[in-house]
Amino acid sequence: MSLRLSLIAIICLLGVNAGAQVDSLEVDTLFSWEQEFLLWREQVSCVSSDTSLWNGLGEVEVELDTAVMKSRMEILDRTSELDLRWNPISHARIAYYVKRRKRGLGTMLGRAPQFFPLFEEILDREDMPLMLKYLTVVESALNPEARSHAGARGLWQFMYYTGKAEGLRIDGYIDERKDPRRSTEAACMHLKKLHNRYNDWYLALAAYNSGSGTVNKAIRRSGKKNYWEVRPFLPKETRNYVPNFLAVVYLMEYHAEYGIIPKNKLPGYGGIDTLHVEGPLRFDQIAEFISISEEEITAYNPIFRKRIIPGPGEVWVLNLPGEVIPEFLKNEGEMRVYKPELTPEIRYEPEPVYYTVKSGDVLGSIAHKYGVSVKHLQEWNGLKGTTIRVGQRLIIHGDPSKL
Repeated sequence: MSLRLSLIAIICLLGVNAGAQVDSLEVDTLFSWEQEFLLWREQVSCVSSDTSLWNGLGEVEVELDTAVMKSRMEILDRTSELDLRWNPISHARIAYYVKRRKRGLGTMLGRAPQFFPLFEEILDREDMPLMLKYLTVVESALNPEARSHAGARGLWQFMYYTGKAEGLRIDGYIDERKDPRRSTEAACMHLKKLHNRYNDWYLALAAYNSGSGTVNKAIRRSGKKNYWEVRPFLPKETRNYVPNFLAVVYLMEYHAEYGIIPKNKLPGYGGIDTLHVEGPLRFDQIAEFISISEEEITAYNPIFRKRIIPGPGEVWVLNLPGEVIPEFLKNEGEMRVYKPELTPEIRYEPEPVYYTVKSGDVLGSIAHKYGVSVKHLQEWNGLKGTTIRVGQRLIIHGDPSKL
């Protein structure tokens, strides 16, 4: 199935009121996760990896039958390891989403067939609650190109060093935070570590959102070890994180009862097949010999940052619609000799990171932490000496052998 979507469809996907603007827009624009992300970030009516959009302002008065909701949540609770029983906090968030987020949740339902079967497969293999698949709705709105202002990226919104710690490859050509399978495997590893630490799934989710240090501090201040008792001592955004998650779980499971229907469905997971391909091979070389465009290949393969499978000597998984796999196999030889002069020399450089200087920091300790030299820190940041100030932001280009 093709990923071609008109710009009108993309506008609907993003929850934009197209109205009179349609006449002035080109309506045959190809689907692109990156383009969609940039448009989506501009629309405050849409869900976002920035959880402030989920949090919203204030509460909305929506009449919801409490008895009905309680009975439904009891059903969900009996089928999951998570505590999904009704409580007034999650009730308020559900009311808010029914009033303000129905359009966005319909979009998520349309994206779900491409991602949820994979998430469920991996969660089941790791013996984890399947309902955790909905965490990606809160984190990224099921957009592999989603990125936060703090630098988190991908479906599970991994920060750079958290992703590296969980074994994800991140460099100038590859970002496995954007790969549905690899990022889900890494997220499961990370969540299992947090659950083993707290023995409470919701404290684990709170730590996933704000870090273990924040949760540990809240536990010390509260003297409790249950999420709902610790919750008042957490930062505001993290206090809302689990209730937002519960609201998403409930409304994604009972969407039809609230008039929320799937919109602009993406191709299902079962319609996508994979090939093992040795690089280097550019996306434009592939597109020249199969019946989908370079933009569509990019949408199926967000892991490749520069529209090229890197190599030589490296073999990567390439995702394509099942019906074009025979075309690829038939024409792979011709692809590799199509305009070879355009293939760049592959030179790996890790993504630069930023560090905010804290009290007690010196250049030497920062350089040691990131595996670089003081001299390089000075060069990258235009420093003539070794004096740094609290709050100063330093750019760091890491040593690939140590990252």
